[in-house]
Amino acid sequence: MSAPAMSSAMARRIAVLSLGLLGASAQDDTNNTFTVSPSLLLEEPLCGYSKRNIDEDPLRRHCLRQCILGPDGIVHPYFDEWEEYCRDTAGMMDWDPECSSYLCCLFGCEVWGGDSTQCLSEDPTERYNFLQESRAQMFSAGITREQRCTLEKCNAYCAKQVFMTCRETQYTQQCEKSNPALYGCDVNCNGAFYFPLTWVFSVLALRFF
Repeated sequence: MSAPAMSSAMARRIAVLSLGLLGASAQDDTNNTFTVSPSLLLEEPLCGYSKRNIDEDPLRRHCLRQCILGPDGIVHPYFDEWEEYCRDTAGMMDWDPECSSYLCCLFGCEVWGGDSTQCLSEDPTERYNFLQESRAQMFSAGITREQRCTLEKCNAYCAKQVFMTCRETQYTQQCEKSNPALYGCDVNCNGAFYFPLTWVFSVLALRFF
């Protein structure tokens, strides 16, 4: 399925965001030049907020699939935003293959039951319900430090198995931000590698314009 067409407004927003991440200047619709502050742009999620369900909002889905590495080395959107997008769209017929590969890999870990069969179900409703219910069962009663560490090790394993380049870096940053050492976890978050910023924005331009 081809990517949905992007409105000119969204295209301008992405272009301005790109300039802002670089600390550059941009022009608004009245041709006035202004400097975009990266900190101002990133005060809210890259893809913003919406009252529409994610399965009814193709532009937001397209935005959440992006992986943008800024000059400070921070990837946007954050990994937890991408993972939430994956879970929320699991009931769609054309579920993102990268979402399927990562989330279904998790269920191959013993901590999640060691069986990916239901996650790989071709029935979208069954798949969506399974993902929501299994997550609720895992966290509703709370988890121990040992369980949290085991879950993070499963996440790290699947990130290294499934992702390449930017998405793996995106996961690594979230893992390190959680500071596993504080709860006595020896997970190896850093399996990612970085790549030139110019390459990132070249790919972004090709995907959006």
